[in-house]
Amino acid sequence: MKILFKNGKLINFDKEKAEEVDILVDNGIIAKVGKIKNEKVDKIVDLQGNIVSPAFTNCFYRSIEAVKNSYFDNEKAFNFNESEIIKEYMEEKNILSGALYFQDFSFDTPFSFVEKINEKDEKELEKISFCLKDKVFIKIGQSLEEMGEINSISKKMPSEFLEDFGFLDKKAVIVGGNLFEKDELEILSSYDSNFVLLPNDDARSGRRYANINSLNKFHIPFGIGSGDFAEIDFFSFMRQILSFNSFVMENTSLLSPKEIFYIATIQGAKILGFDTGVKEGKLANFIVLNAKNILSSNIFNGIVFELSKQDVLMTIKEGKILQENGVFVMENGEVYDKINLKSKLK
Repeated sequence: MKILFKNGKLINFDKEKAEEVDILVDNGIIAKVGKIKNEKVDKIVDLQGNIVSPAFTNCFYRSIEAVKNSYFDNEKAFNFNESEIIKEYMEEKNILSGALYFQDFSFDTPFSFVEKINEKDEKELEKISFCLKDKVFIKIGQSLEEMGEINSISKKMPSEFLEDFGFLDKKAVIVGGNLFEKDELEILSSYDSNFVLLPNDDARSGRRYANINSLNKFHIPFGIGSGDFAEIDFFSFMRQILSFNSFVMENTSLLSPKEIFYIATIQGAKILGFDTGVKEGKLANFIVLNAKNILSSNIFNGIVFELSKQDVLMTIKEGKILQENGVFVMENGEVYDKINLKSKLK
């Protein structure tokens, strides 16, 4: 099936602007990007001059924890038997937010996941490390208590602790890592390590953010995750990270809107193992953003500071429109209202 998405404005990272293009999709693959005329197609979608962008990437979230923390006052009210409904609900939340690449660590994943390392003894850690896959996500370094316990047990920095047990040999992705200092990051940088920042969790818990200045200094790539709360808004996440740099780190040049947008989309996808971008030959996975709400002359300033998740007009996967203007579009043409978790739960 051939679909022509016409009259879009595709983001060009190199030129730092949005260029008018049409996008021809053939059986879920982008066949051509440019001005397209006289092409026989099965369907035409008019993007009306709105912005075509790579989709966001949610590098780390846990749907069970997110729903429990966001919607239930106590654990007794939470029904774990309805986990499939909760999993589907959080997937839909991601799609509404413009995220097409995401990983739910409440369920089976293609990656290994380890947390609460400070509560495990040496034999257990050796066994876990031996069984780990090639890429491991490690939730660590978010509290002084945890860091202190690791140091007390091992008499070493947490990064050295991870190194000793072979965790860093597994292409470790550090989830959180708020309290890792420069010496520790230098060790991680020698191991092809990545980070995932959790701005939502940090803001709700009153934690400081990871030291982005040091991450950049040691060339450690990082992505963004929504973490253990159900709110997913990448525009808010990007602004939170930039605000931290500006007002706490007092460094406005440390990270630009263009760089944080790249991190929230393409770089995050790379951490999860996806090669993405709106280019010929790639899967037709992209989002459409509301151009009418952008007043800034700089496209990245406009996206980061002037838009919200309500400005994600379409989320498109392999050429199929999954949601449009906040409602889901099904294959048979039916349109479903915005999701409501409590109406699904018994």
